[in-house]
Amino acid sequence: MRAIKDCVRMARRISSKSPRARQKSPKSVSLGAPLKRRFQQRLLKWYQEHGRDLPWRKTSDPYHILVSEVMLQQTQVDRVIPKYHEFLERYPSFEDLADAPVTDVKKTWYPLGYNIRPERLHSIACETVERYGGKLPNDAEELLSFKGIGRYTAGAIRSFAFNEDAPILDTNVIRVLHRVFVADGDPKAQKATLWELSEALIPRGKGYDFNQAIMDFGAMVCTARDPYCLLCPMKSFCETYPFEPKTNGS
Repeated sequence: MRAIKDCVRMARRISSKSPRARQKSPKSVSLGAPLKRRFQQRLLKWYQEHGRDLPWRKTSDPYHILVSEVMLQQTQVDRVIPKYHEFLERYPSFEDLADAPVTDVKKTWYPLGYNIRPERLHSIACETVERYGGKLPNDAEELLSFKGIGRYTAGAIRSFAFNEDAPILDTNVIRVLHRVFVADGDPKAQKATLWELSEALIPRGKGYDFNQAIMDFGAMVCTARDPYCLLCPMKSFCETYPFEPKTNGS
């Protein structure tokens, strides 16, 4: 227990969360029931046929979900998969990770990069053991109280580990929602609107499949460059169809 308390104290020195910025009122987006239903049905049908077979989709263990989500931050899926298996074999639980020296955790993490992530993951493990007896909570505010868990990660944990209808908003989800429903302006400046859309679109009781589906759709069809617009099931109502990438001269 002394080792855990020591790592909790160290974790709290990493960085404290900055106060939440006051967001502007979100831009209004028309989302009638028929449009909402079409998007939901087409997305879930596409996912049933084309969704990726990923190892973290075969578990609901909150620890495993957390490890996968932290690893996937700014890292491609194919690089994460082997390291995900290796990391869980080395540290199979919150308790095992909390007991390990953070220097060893960072060595196991190599070569994924963005090395603040293993420190944050280690600190979350320490706090989970210290405050919750090794069981990650499912309450949104409690999750957000952890240093290293932001709004997206909290939503992913609630959705994928606890099967709740919690919204998520990562790079792929931002791109899909902005292209299909908004079109105008900088999506990075419209996150309040996009969070609202993400939550409003989740079919009741299907948050897990819907959130996995929209992430896959952004990664595989509505890609950042050269999206597959002709094959897109949303093209009949997408606000940016056909998508035309901006050129340097525009």
